[in-house]
Amino acid sequence: MSERAAARIAFIGAGNHATQSLYPNIAHLPEFDLVAVCDLDAGRAEHAARRFGAPRVFTDVAALLGEVELDGACVCGPAEMHHQVGLQLLQRGLPVWMEKPPALDLAGARELVACAAEQGTWGMVGFMKRFAPASLVAKEYMASPEFGALSALTLIHSSGPYDDLRRMLLFNGIHFIDLGRYLAGEVEELFAYALERHPGAQAASVTFRFASGAVGQLNMNSGHAWSHCWDTVYVSGENCGVLLEGCRALEIMTPAGRFAEGAGLELYGWGRTYEVSGNLAGWASGGHYTRGYCGELAHYARALLGQVEPRATLADGAADMAIIEAILESAASGRPVSPARA
Repeated sequence: MSERAAARIAFIGAGNHATQSLYPNIAHLPEFDLVAVCDLDAGRAEHAARRFGAPRVFTDVAALLGEVELDGACVCGPAEMHHQVGLQLLQRGLPVWMEKPPALDLAGARELVACAAEQGTWGMVGFMKRFAPASLVAKEYMASPEFGALSALTLIHSSGPYDDLRRMLLFNGIHFIDLGRYLAGEVEELFAYALERHPGAQAASVTFRFASGAVGQLNMNSGHAWSHCWDTVYVSGENCGVLLEGCRALEIMTPAGRFAEGAGLELYGWGRTYEVSGNLAGWASGGHYTRGYCGELAHYARALLGQVEPRATLADGAADMAIIEAILESAASGRPVSPARA
């Protein structure tokens, strides 16, 4: 385990998502020492470095790797960049954090896994919903005797428009596929229906059978405006359930949650509600702590320091990509498909 207080990390990519959702967390992470910013656009790199306190600026990854001593690097840009730059870093033996998706196809995701194994290193993928505080509380409760065995998982999500089903699943649906695996375990088999009502409005309904024997469903569409995206996750155990709203609020529905006698009233039950502290949920104008961005970058830095084991790994990214391929195959063929054979 490292005795250093902070890991030396470069950030490769300074586009809108990186600078709006990721960089703002760094100031809140004592384990994360931002030592350099790299972007093909020198102006964007310089602006991000000034804004977020990085001492060095680069427009070329090879130059960055040749001049700066790093413990790791974060990569955020187009999906093909995640794959190409991720390989470049892994081949140097550097643990990498990359935004999702890890590649444009399953073969690329598996190439990253293989490269990391060959170099004796590791990587994480930006599945921030695993690190949202409400998701962590749900996962903890699901491991309790009160929850018991998982019986069913339902994932519902609506996004802004996508031109085709693959892109909807790859760039947005992958978050919910990964969250489903995080909460319910591996998928043994799935069956998918898909629909394109008009250009930009994709829809998919997928039924899962998990290795545990539990069942699940993903209902997703891209028929909303991007300003009106929403998601709900419901997990049922034994005589209880967990409701996640946007990974921001959590309700535990269980008889043990009774909080009042309700004498003289015909009441069917009581619930418990968990919400993230308002002191943390609103900073940096985006609720980054609540949404999990803060948690995933903190976990990456701590993993670089040897304080925790990596989670949401490259292998998870490949497993999620295999499910996407299985969904596409099932929707096209009208047959159930096993992701393990994708």
